[in-house]
Amino acid sequence: RFFRKIRQRLLTDNKFSKYLLYAVGEVLLVVIGILLAIEINSSHESQENRLKEREYLEQLTDELRSEIQYIKQLKVDFNSDYESLRRITDQWQSGNSIVKDSNQYLLDYSSVGLKNPWYTEPVTWSLLQQTGDLSLIQNNVLKNKLFVYYSTLKKGADNYLQYPMEMIKKARERMDLPFKNDNNTFDVIMEYSITYVDSVSAPGQYNKEVFPLIWQNRNDLLSVFIPIMGVSHAQVLLMEGLILQGEALLKDLEAELAIQSE
Repeated sequence: RFFRKIRQRLLTDNKFSKYLLYAVGEVLLVVIGILLAIEINSSHESQENRLKEREYLEQLTDELRSEIQYIKQLKVDFNSDYESLRRITDQWQSGNSIVKDSNQYLLDYSSVGLKNPWYTEPVTWSLLQQTGDLSLIQNNVLKNKLFVYYSTLKKGADNYLQYPMEMIKKARERMDLPFKNDNNTFDVIMEYSITYVDSVSAPGQYNKEVFPLIWQNRNDLLSVFIPIMGVSHAQVLLMEGLILQGEALLKDLEAELAIQSE
């Protein structure tokens, strides 16, 4: 009301030029007020984004640290499978049917069908992509390294789901061959499969007739055991690469968090 009275007085007194200057000044005050409000709001939003970015970086760091430990264990497991398969296939190819360590032999034999898909969804990385919050991470170099690492991880896991898992499924079927009768059933030799399982879970409880049955079928078994041995070795190499890549990425994440803490 106060400013309105001033405008009316200036118009009444025919002081148009002064009115015009006043009007312009009033508009400028409004614009400045709007700009200040936008600046304050933008500053507040920027601060919130930086806090969210730090939370995401901390979550990525924690999850990657756990992921690396998981991959290290996978490497140990795949290497163990490789050694088991190498041991038993070497014996089959040597022509020596004598089993010196019955328990180890059956553990080696069973290792061919133990593996399952190993991929676990990276929760924070998936969330960043799904929500669009990946844009909150300002370090583009770090962002690209995250893309490369998780793309390599996913590609390796997807490849494993194809040929390797198909071979493992075939191996699980093929490893039962020594214990099947002429009718392709287990009815008359169920005791072999039972004692075979018992020998793995409780060392010393096995039927020695299991070993000649495996030996008689060794040529059929080699056709799946050898490829899976190669798969196991390839997975060891993949895990080694992922560990090196993951550890380098972990250092980058920790360095970025350290910079933001300064």
